[in-house]
Amino acid sequence: MSKDKIQKADKQDLSLVVRAIGTDLEHTQVRMITSANADMLFHYWKVGHFILYLQKKEGWGSKVIDNLSKAIRSKYPDKKGYSRRNIFYMCQFASAYPLEVLKEMDRIDSLLTTPTVENVLSLTNELNQIVQQPVALIQSTDNQSNTITQQPVAQLGEISEMLSAIYHSDISKIEDIFKQSAIVRTNWASHVILLNSKLPLGERFWYITQAVANGWSSNVLQMQIET
Repeated sequence: MSKDKIQKADKQDLSLVVRAIGTDLEHTQVRMITSANADMLFHYWKVGHFILYLQKKEGWGSKVIDNLSKAIRSKYPDKKGYSRRNIFYMCQFASAYPLEVLKEMDRIDSLLTTPTVENVLSLTNELNQIVQQPVALIQSTDNQSNTITQQPVAQLGEISEMLSAIYHSDISKIEDIFKQSAIVRTNWASHVILLNSKLPLGERFWYITQAVANGWSSNVLQMQIET
């Protein structure tokens, strides 16, 4: 990325991006009463996609993430979870679990109703073969017909609109797929541990299922991975 492009991104007005993230957060909080973990994970996943999309389209550098974190915390001082570090994890989360990966995890999950050692090893190995790609590489924004992909940052609407454009699907269908997947079974702290582990997809899926089955806390999950 050129120095001029980085400087341009670092100087841009982030207020509209902050507003889009804040609007999605407000919508999320209304529904958190009944399904706090799944809704917050879905919000983080959407924000991660949003930032990955803007990084590709606008050529954002890492310093823009710093500025974005400060801007969100300034506008929403009572909201937690928008540190620079956590925003980077949101991007990793979206990159690690694009929609097609969630669908494949759901397929594997349905085949493990009566697991055997051989079956588990075979199916987790299938997941390990999936090449992890950022969302921007799954649906090339240059080839999409939806007009949102042609708009500059200043004209972007809600995050949900962007996600629908990337995946060519209604946001409610995307949400259903996300919330039926195995990744909503564990909490954010555990996902951060799994993302840091650099384990392939199959192993991460296995640890998620084991954490749920055995009631592991995030600390126990960390210990299990290390040992």
